[in-house]
Amino acid sequence: MVLYRLIFSCSKELARKLIQRDEKDDFCIGCGAFQLNEKYETIYNMEKEAQAIISEVSDDRITVALAYDVLKISLQACTASLAEEMPGAKLVQMTEITVDEFKREVLRADKHKWLDEDIEFILLDLGLDITCEQSCTADGGPIYKISEIVYSAEDLTQKKSQEQLSDIMASDSFREEIERIYSKENEKKFYGHPVHYLITAGDKAAAEDMIEVLVPALLKNKRLPGGRVCSVYDLTVHANNSHKFKSIFSAVKGETVVIYLSIQNDEPLANPYQELLQMISRKLGECGNDTLFIFVDISGQRNIADDAVATLLQNADMIRLDEGYGDVQKARAYLKKLADKTQYTDYTEEDLNAFLSKDKIEYTVSDIYNAYNQWFGLGLKTHVYKAYKEQNIAQFQVKKRDNRPYEALQKMVGLKEVKKVTDEIIAAARMRRVRKSLGFEDENAVMHMLFSGNPGSAKTTVARLLAQILKDEEILKNGQLIECGRQDLVGKYVGWTAKIVERKFRAARGGILFIDEAYSLLEDRNSYGAEAINTIVQMMENYREDVLVIFAGYPEKMQQFLEKNEGLRSRIAFHLNFPDYNADELLEILRLMAEKKCYQLADAEAECKCHRLFEGACREENFGNGRYARNLLEHAIMRQAQRMYMDMEGNREISKEEAMILTADDFEKIEMRKTHKKIGFATA
Repeated sequence: MVLYRLIFSCSKELARKLIQRDEKDDFCIGCGAFQLNEKYETIYNMEKEAQAIISEVSDDRITVALAYDVLKISLQACTASLAEEMPGAKLVQMTEITVDEFKREVLRADKHKWLDEDIEFILLDLGLDITCEQSCTADGGPIYKISEIVYSAEDLTQKKSQEQLSDIMASDSFREEIERIYSKENEKKFYGHPVHYLITAGDKAAAEDMIEVLVPALLKNKRLPGGRVCSVYDLTVHANNSHKFKSIFSAVKGETVVIYLSIQNDEPLANPYQELLQMISRKLGECGNDTLFIFVDISGQRNIADDAVATLLQNADMIRLDEGYGDVQKARAYLKKLADKTQYTDYTEEDLNAFLSKDKIEYTVSDIYNAYNQWFGLGLKTHVYKAYKEQNIAQFQVKKRDNRPYEALQKMVGLKEVKKVTDEIIAAARMRRVRKSLGFEDENAVMHMLFSGNPGSAKTTVARLLAQILKDEEILKNGQLIECGRQDLVGKYVGWTAKIVERKFRAARGGILFIDEAYSLLEDRNSYGAEAINTIVQMMENYREDVLVIFAGYPEKMQQFLEKNEGLRSRIAFHLNFPDYNADELLEILRLMAEKKCYQLADAEAECKCHRLFEGACREENFGNGRYARNLLEHAIMRQAQRMYMDMEGNREISKEEAMILTADDFEKIEMRKTHKKIGFATA
């Protein structure tokens, strides 16, 4: 719904007629304003196009709150209809308003007793019953927060938009999109949204500056019917079960919704994440033609994985807008612009610029906001709360954990071939950049891969790390990993499979599509598996610059897989073998796993016993590799817990050191039984 406050000039006679009522009627049913509001409500209930509510009448003014479906009726048609119902009234002002402002107008009408329905029912019928819900989480806090703002574009020209871009040090991607928005090739009429947006920034205020430029430009070029923007932030997974949260998407029909990708999860499982993201993705697919979606990714705040974000965004074409950067002069100008908006006036530019780091040649927008926040905070002490002027605040330094994916790969046990190929890919990419700087033509190399190895040999783990490594090296744009198997690629009916496969490639754009047990597509008894493979081959060509495909599975079966499809073989550049781990390597893996969980093996006796267990396991077929080491550790931790618990029952205190130690007795052989599926019932 698009919402407006309309003001009509009128004669005193019309004003008296609207507020005059039958003296016998205590509830204003005889009042002209009441009768008109009742009529407008009846029309809306029949046609679902627009509802007008007279909220205030003075000697020569009539105020009307209007909610209308921009896809069914125009604003001009609404105002013309209102003028017919109020002879002699003339529209003198119209202002787009937020939901809260619309509610205030409805409350004014209710105070005058000009409404036949309760306010709650009116807002519910219009789909405007949106609010920040309380007491829906374990701690009684809100499950999401919303804020609204209305942008205008009356005096906005392309030149002014370009000046705004300079003011906020816009990135090239942002400048290019503004050029497309103003392009003369576009029709200046709203038909729907060809693209939606993903804004990446290091600060919420920086993202808001970008939205403040983007939305008015779209509005000016008729790409948006209205300038109202509803921002949703501080999301929790409980929003998935909220009717009011889902109603936001209908409330902003014809407008813009901004969703911040920082979602809190206080549930023990990941499923609530997936369910919420799937719901938002469905809303994007359902409402994306009528409503503009802007997703905001704030560095350091997003807590959902890249592949989850990619899945969320797969139902629409996305333009990514990154925050910009500039030299020291632009940074100082931007910082002064922010400072000028505050109540502080007695500062010098020299004092202000002192908060910018001195060792940088270029500054991001986030750098400037960090400097601004420090300056503003100090200003509170020096200008407002002066008693704190000389008070020094204690500084704490927190050492950040080094978790770079390349270093994580290097620390993994074994995998010499994988590490060698990764180094070669990185070196080749860096060399291509050097050659490009020297004027040579840049050609993207084909990097599709095949991972062959038994279960537990770290194929999936390496794929996840590789996605992040290639993103860090700017070889991949986004670095997400989309994992799938046969069940995710083959449709139930004719024609479904090709669409499903293409959807996966779209979700993986800028990252990796990881197809596990790819050979199972050939083992399909019907033709759908073959259709999936043929579509994959075609998509590898169509998305050759956007998606890196990794096929994974058992060595022998993967070899058969390639032999049956030469089209795949010719498109795979790297064949990486993941050999089974030996006993020495498994022991090292066990040590690393234990260390991550804050445990350690007691002594040489414990290590020798584990080594013997691993030697025996390695003689078994498909023993599980790293998974076997993990299972052995988990069983040992449970036995240690039982042993410690018995000691605690005897009132013996357990030290921190003892709680970390795993002894030889804690490790026992794990039976690797082959399971057989049976049909029947289990009995006690």
